[in-house]
Amino acid sequence: MANETWNLETNSELTAEPGSPLSLVDPPLTAEERVADRPTDYGDTAVPSKPTWYKTAEGHDTGAGRVMPYEIQLFWHSNIGQIAEHAKMPPLPPLPDAGGSSLGSRGLDHIYIAGHRLTIVGEGDVIVPGGDTDAILTGYWDRTDPVRPQWVRVQPETEYTVTVAAYNHDDVYGPESDPLTLTTPAIGFDQQHNTLPPTAPDNLAFAAPLPVITTAAGGPLVLSWDRQRDATKYEVYNNATRETDVPMDPDRIGLDIGDVKLGEIDQPTGTNQTITFTTPAFTTPDTRLALKVRSVRTDTNGTAVSAFSTVLRSQIPPAVSAPGKAGTPTLTESPVVGGQVKLTLTPPPIGIVNGAPTFYAVYDGTRKVATVQAPLGDAPHVTLSYTAGQAYSFTVVAGNSLGVGPASAALTGSVPTPAAPSAPTGLALTGAVSTTSVPVKWTAVTMDPPVTKYSLYQGTTKKAEVAAPNISGTVSGYTPGQAYSITVTATNSVGEGPKSTALSGKTNAVPGAPTGVSVANVTATGMDVSWAAPTGVQPAVTSYKVYDGSTLKATSPAGTTSTGITGYAASSPYSVTVAAVNSVGEGAKSSPAVTGTTPAA
Repeated sequence: MANETWNLETNSELTAEPGSPLSLVDPPLTAEERVADRPTDYGDTAVPSKPTWYKTAEGHDTGAGRVMPYEIQLFWHSNIGQIAEHAKMPPLPPLPDAGGSSLGSRGLDHIYIAGHRLTIVGEGDVIVPGGDTDAILTGYWDRTDPVRPQWVRVQPETEYTVTVAAYNHDDVYGPESDPLTLTTPAIGFDQQHNTLPPTAPDNLAFAAPLPVITTAAGGPLVLSWDRQRDATKYEVYNNATRETDVPMDPDRIGLDIGDVKLGEIDQPTGTNQTITFTTPAFTTPDTRLALKVRSVRTDTNGTAVSAFSTVLRSQIPPAVSAPGKAGTPTLTESPVVGGQVKLTLTPPPIGIVNGAPTFYAVYDGTRKVATVQAPLGDAPHVTLSYTAGQAYSFTVVAGNSLGVGPASAALTGSVPTPAAPSAPTGLALTGAVSTTSVPVKWTAVTMDPPVTKYSLYQGTTKKAEVAAPNISGTVSGYTPGQAYSITVTATNSVGEGPKSTALSGKTNAVPGAPTGVSVANVTATGMDVSWAAPTGVQPAVTSYKVYDGSTLKATSPAGTTSTGITGYAASSPYSVTVAAVNSVGEGAKSSPAVTGTTPAA
């Protein structure tokens, strides 16, 4: 047997699947079945995934550490979370119920990676072999001449754009990361500035007693630590998780999962060697405190941070008494849509008699349906999935380490059963009416089942349909000056709902003819003309034109109803008419014409 080569995958003598526990519930597969059960990409070369740069606490890419005149420090993630995607092993059989036994890990995040290539965009590249995900870049290979590449050193006061890509053992490269752009500082920066990160703060301590929460406003912490001469400001963090061994946050370099920034303080002027900082108010008793501070130095080269101070651990004191009666819960969104019942909670009054809550319990009748930790964040505080027609009766109790308060008043109701939509509201013009069309808008109808379309009617005639969630449309097909009466309906899977209140008016048209045209003060060379404005004009009159026959004699602005015309000879006949004008155009001339003859000289 020592001279034989065994294929553990296809060994038909095995009594259990390779790599799995003995005594499986299901009988082992045959060699042929195991081969047939392989994934389609079994044995293929795994292509590494796209690397990503580290991020700041605010979520911005920060792949660069210290950036000096002749070197750049870089950090990146590679293949994070890609183990299952790249696994080429056949699926392992399920375990029998063994009380939570586990088959263990599939491998490391750097599996399949042989190294990385850093590309200085437009310049060259450098190879970083192995599984390292950081590098100090001092130069790169310019491969313009592939036979004799040239080593180029990083230069001061130069902007570089860098990408990183992983490659596997077959020299197959994965996709490039997003570009990271940075600029090296001037020569002398490393002599003028401390090239190391700033010093971590020492002697972090409480500078005042911890607050006892007796009001809704809560109370702050007052912290102090030793001044660090190479810092320009300090950042203060807390971690309220209950674990003592908190893992690092893979997306925020230097921070742990659960770290919350309480604030920052600039380096104060003067010679005071103790820094004092007041945090925002804490409003929840028994809040775990794991406080830490780090120094920050910002200069012409950017920002560098120190390691954190020693963690200062404590806890906000317990409440002085059990909470009072919580407020009645309300629906954050009404009516309930899609069976999602969203609740807004209201905290109870807080004082010496009624302590501050650390949690809220929500009940439907006698059944607890949710627990919410204090303090309450943005609404909705609770979201529950209910079926159509299901009734509810929600109450809330507030609690802390000393007990729970009385239940709130109940919020009762039921999830709406399927029905056709109600009539839309808010129907109004959404733009200028034309001579042939009317643009309108309305308020969306929110319900369950949701609206799928809206229909626009002129009287009893459907003129247009609009797919939800659009809430505007245009009704067309009118003639100039035609009266309209538009309504809108909503439709869902149940059917079409009732019509909205009608929006009435008329389309635009040229003005009607002025009336009551007359002449006065007729002389051998001219006369005065007057008229009455037409009524019901839409849009409004902008001017009037006075004619003698087909000859334009005068133009008068809107708002006037008389003008003088001249240019006649003695004993000349005249035939005067007036027309109104608006933005659509010129209307008809008045009728009949006013006729006569100018007097003799």
